[in-house]
Amino acid sequence: MRKTNIAILGSGNIGTSLAYHLGKKGHPVYMYCIEPDVEKQINKKHRNKKYLKKVKLPHNVRADSDIQTCLKDAKLIIIAVPSHVAISLIQQANLFLHKNAIVACITKGLNPETLEPVVISIKKHLPKDIQRHTCMIGGPAIATELIHDTPTAFVVAGTDKNSREFISGLLRGSHVKVAESNDLMGVGLGAALKNPYAIALGFCDGLHYPTNSKALVITMAVSEMAGIMLRAGADPKTAPSLAGLGDLLVTGLSPHGHNRTYGEKLVKAKTNDHLKLGLSTVEGIRASELCLKFARRLQARTPLLEAIYRGIHSNENYHKPFENYLNKLKLGLI
Repeated sequence: MRKTNIAILGSGNIGTSLAYHLGKKGHPVYMYCIEPDVEKQINKKHRNKKYLKKVKLPHNVRADSDIQTCLKDAKLIIIAVPSHVAISLIQQANLFLHKNAIVACITKGLNPETLEPVVISIKKHLPKDIQRHTCMIGGPAIATELIHDTPTAFVVAGTDKNSREFISGLLRGSHVKVAESNDLMGVGLGAALKNPYAIALGFCDGLHYPTNSKALVITMAVSEMAGIMLRAGADPKTAPSLAGLGDLLVTGLSPHGHNRTYGEKLVKAKTNDHLKLGLSTVEGIRASELCLKFARRLQARTPLLEAIYRGIHSNENYHKPFENYLNKLKLGLI
């Protein structure tokens, strides 16, 4: 494939792993980095020990704190920053985007002001010429696993077929598979919803529930996700796809997943403060609130999500609402 100038806005776990993957394929990659020590380490030693210790980055991967430098001649821009700074960052980037640029968002979450997926908000804040080329990169891809030559899958979602195919072609490799979807809203919702539901799978681990229980919880979670997607005007079939079920499984079953670990620790914890529990970030805490608000706005039925939210915002016995949910759960005709 022809070499493409790529800008990755963000130098955390997923941004660095994508830089490694795309750089290894020969594409020039510029990473936007606001941490001077990380920037220096990437440029001098080709490593990012703060976020991805075990990988040496290709020499065609560079980092810079100047966003204009990173975006110069970039054909593809990947948004890979935490959800709470994504909108302000893209507004800053707008001044330097080429009119033929394609923007892909791998940031997962809901905009707290509008309750829509971050990718939808980003799209609205882009110049009109670029809006239709906006895509979402979703699916079950853990950063620390992407750097290994083991089968991994992404989903590229967007309304413009050519943009989807372009991004898919850049990502696709011998061990990296890529599916495409025109359901931008559904893939964005799946990426946000999986975080609170992964906390429930952590509850299962903390309570020593076996695989039977996890299978039940996963099934109920996907059912609720499909209901929310349907009422939001997305395709409910996205829920049991890589972008919904796949992302939930990798987040909720991985021993490294912060949301799963948080749920597990809460079962015996005397605090729900994730920092005191040794976890730097737990996206599902804020996501549980925002996703529940969104579901209520749509009048979608989400008793499992309600139980997760009530539990992690309780004063004690954080897992009890989840236990009560399972005890009272009744299954009907399927």
